[in-house]
Amino acid sequence: SNCSAEDLAVAYNNRGQVKYLRVDFYDAMEDYTSAIRAKKDFAVPYYNRGLIRYRLGFLEDAERDFRKALNLNPSFEDAKMSLTQTTTDKENKLRRGY
Repeated sequence: SNCSAEDLAVAYNNRGQVKYLRVDFYDAMEDYTSAIRAKKDFAVPYYNRGLIRYRLGFLEDAERDFRKALNLNPSFEDAKMSLTQTTTDKENKLRRGY
């Protein structure tokens, strides 16, 4: 196709957002992963995939995605807040023994 990697990544990310809003989380994650494959240095789909992983309780995977988003864009405030929340929830879960 004549589409650039950046355009393709944005298109997958945007389609993932539509699926996320429809509460079609697994298909949305697939689109975010496709966006990442198309453009590995695009922080937004890592963050978006992390949000879904967090909501589904996959805290380690969410934490990894938020860290990657911050590694790519250290000023990504929403990713910072989400990472902090995920880390806190993960620690609380471990403290409670599950």
